[in-house]
Amino acid sequence: MIHKIKIDLMKIPGARRFAAKDNTEHVAIPATALYMGAKAVYLDLDMKEHRDGEDPYGNTHFVAMSPTKEQREAKERTPIIGNAKTLTFSNAQQPTAPPISAMDDELDTPF
Repeated sequence: MIHKIKIDLMKIPGARRFAAKDNTEHVAIPATALYMGAKAVYLDLDMKEHRDGEDPYGNTHFVAMSPTKEQREAKERTPIIGNAKTLTFSNAQQPTAPPISAMDDELDTPF
């Protein structure tokens, strides 16, 4: 099973598009929407199942920005910035992944 996720970066509060001098397009995301780690920059997201099941486009989940501690305490809603759908395959097509314990050694994350 795979969750296919589409994120609309322009729904992140303060995000904007701009063209650089060489005419390449870029998206700027305010640092306040990100977690700035020592070695990486993270965008914390939550994926939750739709209460009413699948939508007309086949999406089964929505993706929202993770609330800060203050937002959680105030019971503030965070922006929904994307959707996800669950893709299932037969056993012959199922991609294989290394065991979780093998992956843990390779990850260099602060959590």
